[in-house]
Parts: sequence; structure tokens; C-alpha cells
Amino acid sequence: MSLLLQQLLVAALVVVAALFSAWRLASVRLRLRALAALEKLPVVRALPGLAWLRERTLARQLSACGGCAQGAGQAAKSRPR
Repeated sequence: MSLLLQQLLVAALVVVAALFSAWRLASVRLRLRALAALEKLPVVRALPGLAWLRERTLARQLSACGGCAQGAGQAAKSRPR
């Protein structure tokens, strides 16, 4: 394998790994924003997996416990002053 081809392969793997890590570490809201931005591109919109990924991300948002937003509000209301 030539040195140039090897470097291109390693660079592609690093980019894919970085994108995967960023996706996994991102919040559900940020993921939905990224999917909305990708849907504006005609080439990406035609991909069949994009709709599946959006549905899966929405399902993850609906199954959240609500501890981040609702829990803080309820704790603040029930706290004596």
C-alpha cells in the first residue's frame, strides 16, 4: 500500500471517529438541530438512514426522564424560602 493511500485511509478513519464521538457526546437537542441542518442539503436529504436516525433521536428525547428541566423547576418550587 502506498504511503499516500495509507495516510488518506488513516485521516478518513480519524474523521469518522471524531464525528461519531461528537455525535455520541452531543445532547439530543443538538443532534436534532444537526439533523435539521443536514436535511436542508439535497444530497443528504435523499439518504434513507436520515429519517431513521431522526426518528430514533426523537424517541430518545421522548424517553428522557426530564430530570434536567422539570426536576430543577419542581425542586425550586418546593423549597421553603
